[in-house]
Amino acid sequence: VRCVAQMVNSQANNIKSGWKNIFSVFHLAASDQDEGIVELAFQTTGKIITELYARQFPAMIDSFQDAVKCLSEFACNAKFPDTSMEAIRLVRACAGSVHAAPHLFAEHAAMESDVAIPEEDRVWVRGWFPLLFSLSCVVSRCKLDVRTRGLTVLFEIIKTYGEAFRAH
Repeated sequence: VRCVAQMVNSQANNIKSGWKNIFSVFHLAASDQDEGIVELAFQTTGKIITELYARQFPAMIDSFQDAVKCLSEFACNAKFPDTSMEAIRLVRACAGSVHAAPHLFAEHAAMESDVAIPEEDRVWVRGWFPLLFSLSCVVSRCKLDVRTRGLTVLFEIIKTYGEAFRAH
């Protein structure tokens, strides 16, 4: 975790296709019971979401689902309730990223399976659905206070961005 965190902190601008692997490492660290491991992984994940998404979200879009899944795992670690609440806040920040750049999801069809998905649905399949699904996992898996916060954020996202969801 320390090596990956150092790589992100020092070379983030040079990382192009390794974000999925980075989030995989942090996803594993998120469920650990060692405070140092969880804290370092979460700090680095938080930096990615709050700082790097603002600067290079288009280059990181392939790993968006992995990032959200990683945050969900942090939220469900019962040993660190403060981290859980902060992870849910970061999920809400991810919703802002999806809303601000829906065209990136439509334009970027890197996965073979995306070819079969109509362009106008890609923002839903690769952006909104993973985000809302991760919150539903938090609501069904976590302790009561975390579940309550997850549900609140889920409804806030739907109220704030729901008009952007396309009817089918």
